[in-house]
Amino acid sequence: MTLYQLLIRLLSPLIVVLIMVEAIKRKTGADFFLQRLGLSYPPLSKSGSKRIWLHCASVGEVKAAESLIRAIQPQFDVLITTNTPSGKAIVETVFSHSVEHRYLPVDWPFAIRRFFKACQPSECWILETEIWPNLYRLCQQEQIPVTIINARISHKTLNAPSWLKEAYKQSLQLVTRVLARSQTEADRFISLGTDPETVIAIGNLKYANQETITHYPNPINRDYILLASSHAAEELSISQAWLKHNRPELLVIVPRHPKRSASIQKQLLTLSKSVKVASKGQSPDSESKLFLDDRLGQLMPLFEHAKLVIMGGSFAPKGGHNVLEPARYQQAILTGPDMSDFEDETALLLKYQGLLQCDNLGTLDTTMLALIDDENLRLQLGQQALLAIQSQKGILENYLKVLLGGTNNTQ
Repeated sequence: MTLYQLLIRLLSPLIVVLIMVEAIKRKTGADFFLQRLGLSYPPLSKSGSKRIWLHCASVGEVKAAESLIRAIQPQFDVLITTNTPSGKAIVETVFSHSVEHRYLPVDWPFAIRRFFKACQPSECWILETEIWPNLYRLCQQEQIPVTIINARISHKTLNAPSWLKEAYKQSLQLVTRVLARSQTEADRFISLGTDPETVIAIGNLKYANQETITHYPNPINRDYILLASSHAAEELSISQAWLKHNRPELLVIVPRHPKRSASIQKQLLTLSKSVKVASKGQSPDSESKLFLDDRLGQLMPLFEHAKLVIMGGSFAPKGGHNVLEPARYQQAILTGPDMSDFEDETALLLKYQGLLQCDNLGTLDTTMLALIDDENLRLQLGQQALLAIQSQKGILENYLKVLLGGTNNTQ
């Protein structure tokens, strides 16, 4: 028995406790607990036709796959699995009842077999990076082809202990295809032991979602600066700096994880007593300086109408977040130094001069103030960001050709 197989068994009691705590904490009901442990799955509403199963770990992966899912819906039944309740919430928000959702079970063989029996997938498409040794092995045994889509490898995975990298290597050799978002990512998969014949650098699927745009009414009747997808420490530090300037604009904060709202509120209330919080039914008034929008699914309208967008997760060591969404709305975008999870997207926008990357919070403060008062520069940044996205047209067609055409050739 490999070290991975030993650990996944020895840690089983702890895994059960952690899932139970998460279920109670997030008030998910029984579905999350039972499905993550592979104990019970409700019957799917359709049967008998080819079912494409996409695994999207959480919110970001669901959104990345949106255009692809909509393109295949007329032809196939679609099942989406996620690891998180927030992933399920975005599936329901984006697709309503037009796709099925289940939680992916823990990588225990018995749990995976129960999932297969209940859901009967024809193919498995894994979004970005989810390498589960037992899942991949059992997919091969059940003749369920596995394709990794929009594939990327994190630095953490590349620097994993040797025993874990060996487990990754064995798993990746069972994959039918790896459709990498860039040549850099393709090379990383090959370095981990993936058969080079199965790896294609096909492009970033996230660009496909940017080819159509939905317009929204302005959710706030004031000029505002948006801090999007923020993490711990970013809210407090950026709000402190913002309040010192006593600007007339509002600072809107949308945390990456709304479950952190209570702790964020405590921090912000030490800075200002007039903080408004969306989940409490509050709206900012003319005197408000800070507005915490701690609801899911609110970013797109806020992106569209912001005066300036600061992308969170980049001033904390979190790898940044998706800058393509505000770029689609021709927004001026500021990021911090850590965009390691979005290297290709950041490089593209920098190449087109459609983004400003700040070295630290001090540089952010200076750059932000300069941009707020320079409408022409903000418009120029936004226009260049959109040009960068438009340079990547055709990504979805390439994915569909490979996935549905039965070929590894995108030409």
